[in-house]
Amino acid sequence: MLEVLYRMAPIGLSYLRCAACFVRTSPGNRGIQPPISGDPPVPNGGRNGFTLIELLVVIAIIAILAAMLLPALTKAKQKAQGIYCMNNTRQVSMGWLLYAADNNETLMKGQPVKGGMDWTSNSENTNSALLMDPAQSLMAAYVRSAGVWKCPADVYPGPLGPRVRSLSLNAALVGSKVKLGPKPNFPSPREYLEVALKTSDLLTPGPASIFVGLDEHADSINDSVFHVVPGNAPAAYVWRDLPASYHNGACGFTYADSHSEIKKWREASTKLPVKMQTKWWTGSGSDYPVRLSQDVEWICDRMPWRMLSGP
Repeated sequence: MLEVLYRMAPIGLSYLRCAACFVRTSPGNRGIQPPISGDPPVPNGGRNGFTLIELLVVIAIIAILAAMLLPALTKAKQKAQGIYCMNNTRQVSMGWLLYAADNNETLMKGQPVKGGMDWTSNSENTNSALLMDPAQSLMAAYVRSAGVWKCPADVYPGPLGPRVRSLSLNAALVGSKVKLGPKPNFPSPREYLEVALKTSDLLTPGPASIFVGLDEHADSINDSVFHVVPGNAPAAYVWRDLPASYHNGACGFTYADSHSEIKKWREASTKLPVKMQTKWWTGSGSDYPVRLSQDVEWICDRMPWRMLSGP
């Protein structure tokens, strides 16, 4: 390869030619590789090699190339993680749909999977067997790989090592009543459902617009259920549980028609850093107020609701 570079480089103009000379005549290689036929006369007493300035220039060029390539490589990695995450979330929503199909279109009621996540040494943090045990996890018979529950961009280990779960399911779709804003719900004439019991409860706004699961923030996740508080006026918007922003400020979602997407958050109040402290943004564990948040508005639009009839 060095011989090829040497022949391709114009004499006196390319540092690649100097690099070839330097390697070929370095102490470890001297006498091993014969001279290239047709080599021009070599100055400096017949010795080839870099001058200090030439070496510095080569190093600078390599540094510039690395600086140009690293951002592209980082973006490629993030894109690959996003695709992997969407595949995971899609498998979860398909498992949720299969459960309903096997139960006369009745939606799941209870913990989708067993095991609470926190920052202690609780063994549930790393026990993937709980996710696969049908006796303890409703989804175990429908999602056959424990790895599906972990976002590849969740790189925050607990005291016992990597935690086994990043995903949670919409509380309203697994039999866990959500807290609603005051009636009449905002925006009128919507009336949000505390809980959806059958697939027929998902007609508004429709299966393609109601989220089933998402990546939950590492400092928010506990059980496998995610609570939204829909129906508040914008001035009273809150997060009860906080979604993740692992994908460069974005979060993986999956829907009741089993499609998945990566949602880019708009508000800094949603994209909080991971500090490995449970719900550090509230202190007391209460709801997290985010007045006028476009992100809360977006997720409330993806909860099940019905239209109030007129007087």
